[in-house]
Amino acid sequence: MAKIHRECREKSLPAIRLTKPIDYFSGISDWTTSKRYYVRNRDIVRENIRTIKSSLPRVPAIRKVPPFSYQSIQSNTSVVPLPMIAPNRSRSVDSNVSDDCSQFRALFSRGDLHVRIVHSGGPGEKPRELRWAKDPSQMKNETICNLLAKFSTGMSLLDHPFRFVAETGITDLLIALRNHQSIVTVLPQLVRGIRAGLYSFDIEKKKFCLKTLSRITSMQGIGPQIVPFYRQLLPPLS
Repeated sequence: MAKIHRECREKSLPAIRLTKPIDYFSGISDWTTSKRYYVRNRDIVRENIRTIKSSLPRVPAIRKVPPFSYQSIQSNTSVVPLPMIAPNRSRSVDSNVSDDCSQFRALFSRGDLHVRIVHSGGPGEKPRELRWAKDPSQMKNETICNLLAKFSTGMSLLDHPFRFVAETGITDLLIALRNHQSIVTVLPQLVRGIRAGLYSFDIEKKKFCLKTLSRITSMQGIGPQIVPFYRQLLPPLS
């Protein structure tokens, strides 16, 4: 009976089902490796790859350029950003700024600046004026220059009354200076104080330093003398 059933089944099924199924993945190992296909001794695959690469648009290399330079407006360039500065970190790069501030406080406390503060009378109020022991207009140019060097050490101070003393004293001395050429001897000290003040986060302090620098450069024959100090003055302005 089983033999008859098997014979009937073989006659009813298609002949293809009686053979072994076709293994379509038998040559998959050959697919994973690239084979060269030559036509008349030409590598068609390699030539096609070369043609595709040559037809792709070229991407130019990007150059890193410093900020605020002429190269920054050129094509295919990327401007290097300026380094970030923490807000709680002092922006002054001069290690002697703190020494200058301490020196100015000591000079004022000892009375070496020949000035005193006239208050308006109310406790805790700002000073009203700065009174000189001798009128700056009656001082010699050498004395004015020596005092300018001393007052410039306090240009970066922000606490009162030292800020008021330094700013008012420098303004009065520059107005009283008659021989403008004599200020050349104290330009390094003035530039150092202006630089320290420009590094301050206080906007009013920066305005005062810029006004002082403008007043100095407007003096006859002093503008060209400031040129060697551009390396000290330009970084805090950038």
